[in-house]
Amino acid sequence: MGIAGVLRYGFEIMIRGILFDKDGTLLDLEKTWIPPYRKAAEYIADFAQRPELADRLMVVGGYDPDTQQWTTDSVLASGSNDDVVRTWESELGFDLTPEKQEYIQNQFFLSSVQHIPIMDNLGSIIQEIKSFGVVIGVATMDDESSARAMLRTFDLHHAFEFVCGADSGYGVKPDPGMVQAFCGGCNLRQDEVMVVGDSPKDLHMARNARVGMAVGVLSGAHDKGQLESDADVVMQSIEELPKLLESQLLNNRVPA
Repeated sequence: MGIAGVLRYGFEIMIRGILFDKDGTLLDLEKTWIPPYRKAAEYIADFAQRPELADRLMVVGGYDPDTQQWTTDSVLASGSNDDVVRTWESELGFDLTPEKQEYIQNQFFLSSVQHIPIMDNLGSIIQEIKSFGVVIGVATMDDESSARAMLRTFDLHHAFEFVCGADSGYGVKPDPGMVQAFCGGCNLRQDEVMVVGDSPKDLHMARNARVGMAVGVLSGAHDKGQLESDADVVMQSIEELPKLLESQLLNNRVPA
């Protein structure tokens, strides 16, 4: 069984499992999420009779429509759906009715059927990663049902042994619960796990769980400067992950 050996802290650890973030890591964050976020924000602005509010909700959520830039602590980029609603309610100054919350949550769920993969060959990249003998999972701040719908759409549901979301009961990022659940469900030690994500919250979760390796990807909302302090490796996207796994195997192979 192929397993990636990784040198860290002066000794060798073996990566047997990889836990991926979803949005910005497997899915194109902006193309997938900005349309439903924008539609929901415009809906709130319309019933509040404040046309300027739509842009303001995007900004307080951590996305500037003018510059198309995300803030480091953007709730839109790495918060749960409930976090987004609560942030917008704070700006609005009152709680949304259950009916309005349901409409907004439905707009968010549309992202699970209108999502855009981070790369056209996502399926082949995942299969190449699997060829190294690792078990893989998804841990997202979106709902679990959305993550599972995404995997079914790309015919990857059989490739992932573990899927969880902010509503799965394992806590939320950056707490270590999602990693711990992955380990418990897949018979892994935490130091045998690699976490791959595009946000500081992903990497903080990795550190809090004391995983074997934290990998930041630049395919989402954050730049290298926002990721490198908490990442062992920063790469452009998961397309580079097979080369990393292969290089670690070659570097740590014992000569015959």
